[in-house]
Amino acid sequence: MDALADNLKRLRKQAQLTQAELADAAGLPRATVGNLEQPGANPGILTAMAVAKALGVSLDELLTPAPDQRHFKVTPREMQEYRAEDGAYVARLLSPISSKGVQIHQVTMQPGCRSVGRPHPLGAQEYFSTLQGCAVLVIEDERVEVPTGCLVQFPGQRRHVYENPGKVVCVAISTVVLRME
Repeated sequence: MDALADNLKRLRKQAQLTQAELADAAGLPRATVGNLEQPGANPGILTAMAVAKALGVSLDELLTPAPDQRHFKVTPREMQEYRAEDGAYVARLLSPISSKGVQIHQVTMQPGCRSVGRPHPLGAQEYFSTLQGCAVLVIEDERVEVPTGCLVQFPGQRRHVYENPGKVVCVAISTVVLRME
């Protein structure tokens, strides 16, 4: 919570809101927003969530200290992995967890792998680019072959399945861009 006061001031000013305007958008008293901008503020989770929603940012972005530099480096140790199909499908999150509006995964599929994708929120777009091997995406009922070097863009909320029908490991990058409101 040490970063809350500075982050809130910075994000509120970026949004060009006064404390009163932010308080109104979050459904909170103006004094509460004023108190949150003071060092040592310790709001309840519902208050923090209301402020984050009113600012259009993640809770993580509101509460996590901002990096000192204008870049953010993610080390392999910090990258989270999602495994399915007994490890035949691995999606490694390359983008920072706190990234607003984008998720970048390196996808590795063993030969014969078939994994059902999780639908993304309404308005999201997925960009799937094969780096090695050949993938097949089944989007709704349409089969789309994605050979090495090709990219397919599709509405992420649609049902989709990732397949590697080939005999070599398939490596791809999946970038999901969430709708920004």
